[in-house]
Amino acid sequence: WGFEVGNNVVVDASGLGQIFGADAATPVAASYPTHPITERLNLMTAYPMTRAIGPLKGGANGHTPDTFIQTSSRSWGESDIDGLMKSGEVKFDEGKDLKGPVSIGAAVSAAVSAPTQAPEQPGADQNGKKSETRVVAIGDSDFAANAYVSVQGNRDLFMNTIGWLA
Repeated sequence: WGFEVGNNVVVDASGLGQIFGADAATPVAASYPTHPITERLNLMTAYPMTRAIGPLKGGANGHTPDTFIQTSSRSWGESDIDGLMKSGEVKFDEGKDLKGPVSIGAAVSAAVSAPTQAPEQPGADQNGKKSETRVVAIGDSDFAANAYVSVQGNRDLFMNTIGWLA
């Protein structure tokens, strides 16, 4: 589906996570790229121990996802995960770490090809709408867990994502 998943942990040196009592390993998104999932979202969201996930350069099999969650420019994808876990200290290493802003959520949709449809309605649902497959990938599932769903916009983002998928 054209997603590239990073082998990293995204850290945020902006200090926004301190609003929620979090450290640098909980990046915060405060603004969002244009996408139907985030079009009316004006709240910050937090992602504990997330990894980078975004569009694979050039896509795959004709699919190119769109980033809809990204971190601040003061964040990066930390490649030294062992060092982060042992010491909790991080620093950006040019050429080794992924420079921010970092995509941590992406979505893609594609029209369903006619052979997978019922013969009486090729390519459309009962209402005549064109059928499509939608896929969302977010680098952290904890953002929607009980411990974090009360963080400002986490619940709204999760519900908007489910709504778009449906």
